[in-house]
Amino acid sequence: MDKTSVTAAHRLTSALVTSLLAAFLTAGTADAALVDVPSPDNYVRRSLARATVLNNHVYIEGGQIVQMEDGFRGIRGRVENQVNSTLSIPLNESWKSESVTIKATPKPFTSLSRNNWYLWTDPKEGVFYAWGGYWPFGQEMVTDEVYKFTADDQGGGEWGVETLANGVRLDQLNPGEAGAFTSTGTMGIVIGGQSTPWTQLGRDNTRQLSGMVTFDFESKAMMNGTQRFSPFGDTPVVGASAEYISGIGENGIVMVFGGHVGRTDKEIPIGEMDFFDMRNITFFDPVTKEAWSQVTTGDIPPSPRIGFCTAAFSTKEGGHEVFIFGGENKRDTLVYEDAYVLSLPGFVWTKLPTPPGGERMYHTCVAVGNRQVLSVGGRETEDEGQKPDKIPQGLLLFDMTELKWKLEYDANAAVYKSASSIKDWYKQR
Repeated sequence: MDKTSVTAAHRLTSALVTSLLAAFLTAGTADAALVDVPSPDNYVRRSLARATVLNNHVYIEGGQIVQMEDGFRGIRGRVENQVNSTLSIPLNESWKSESVTIKATPKPFTSLSRNNWYLWTDPKEGVFYAWGGYWPFGQEMVTDEVYKFTADDQGGGEWGVETLANGVRLDQLNPGEAGAFTSTGTMGIVIGGQSTPWTQLGRDNTRQLSGMVTFDFESKAMMNGTQRFSPFGDTPVVGASAEYISGIGENGIVMVFGGHVGRTDKEIPIGEMDFFDMRNITFFDPVTKEAWSQVTTGDIPPSPRIGFCTAAFSTKEGGHEVFIFGGENKRDTLVYEDAYVLSLPGFVWTKLPTPPGGERMYHTCVAVGNRQVLSVGGRETEDEGQKPDKIPQGLLLFDMTELKWKLEYDANAAVYKSASSIKDWYKQR
């Protein structure tokens, strides 16, 4: 048997064992330990997950969860436990945060239970790819792969390992977390990030990563580079967020928000690094790699900021808005309790009503149902685990047209239009 066959057989055996284990962990009653989807009454808090939209479902991938067990919030020696299933919520029907059913699909590989994945979504093929992130507690680490999830129409799907086509070896790249990532419809992008002993097998230090990595959905080619490839050249970017906006120029643009200026020569705490101010936004053409920067006006969000979430929307009239929510200021050791919208082409910020549920960081956001943002999970402090989330099941929604926070999803919401206050700003100018 050749090496490829042995590896495939090993993966198949591992998948079977892990699938049985995951099924056991997710099939218990409401008061059983280690469920990935506890009952709403037993839910305490979820964080460090990623989310994407495919086939009329939101898929929630990775992260850690705190839940009640026999009246206590600690589970078998730990407050938080890793999530061992791919979760999904339907978008073709309306629901309330307090009662919506979350579906759990067991994972076939133990290496899929990670935090802060990079997710690249190909809606045309109904798949998303997962790479990077970090292993909870630095346990059960393996050599990294690019994983592929093929979604079905019922909120489930199948996991597999993707083969790269251009000969780039993953062991020549540093898988990391805290990079700015997004998808353009034809490629996945990661800018910067950092590699730590919890992101890469065999690593014994922490280093910030320079450059940008791209993954082509059609050719399966993975490339990385700095000058004339990354919008920041060889400057490491840590903790930023990226959003792709189509309809601007021939190829659309990728916008990068927040984060810190990393160091590749030595290890220093993120809170001591220089940072990227929200006043000045960098954006670039994902095909030509040409980059620009633009100074913004209005209610500019305070900086520094990492661990926040973003979502982008476009109107039929050609306008675009980017929503940002929460995050952490490691320099001043505080967590933000705020949200803003950046409107294009005016590059003007608008402060939104204060979010319910308190401060929030390390959550994930996706655009859903024409004009709504769904925020999933999040923490209030670094040592989270003891404070129950005030938001039912951690599912908080925001209506981008009404500029209102809600605890229910409207599957029949009207087509997105900019809020009246944003329209008024353009009329006055």
